[in-house]
Amino acid sequence: MGEVYPLFLLPMLEKIQEVINPVLEEEGAELVEVIYRREGGRQVLRLLVDKDGGIQLADCARLNEKIGLALDQADIIQESYVIEVNSPGIDRPFKVKRDYERAINRPVRVTLTERIQDKKEYIGMLEEVSDTAIKIDVKKKGVLEIPIEKIERAREEVGI
Repeated sequence: MGEVYPLFLLPMLEKIQEVINPVLEEEGAELVEVIYRREGGRQVLRLLVDKDGGIQLADCARLNEKIGLALDQADIIQESYVIEVNSPGIDRPFKVKRDYERAINRPVRVTLTERIQDKKEYIGMLEEVSDTAIKIDVKKKGVLEIPIEKIERAREEVGI
């Protein structure tokens, strides 16, 4: 998942992250993904951000304004563009350890690369996260430890 960019864009994207990270930290938020591409005839810089407890519309609007000002002052992007600050959405797959940590004590759906106890998919409460495994409480099976390398896809489960 995530965008693939030509090499000449990578330094610009790194500078963008350097400029916006202090703004995000000040607001208690973190960058999940940067998307920079042409959409509908215009360049769009879409920043997916999150924070503990979730990101709200008012947070996105405030961050959009602050980040826009910071990027204008830094003068990194030479062409005309539109900036959008969005929530990554509840059904997005986990990509990094921090995604799992944010979901502790919440229901998750985990799809595996190989079977564990005769199943390739589990839904349960995420209890613990380490560098090598997660522990989820699965009804009828108890707490199950799943090695990170056996996880194909994981996300928060909605509606449980």
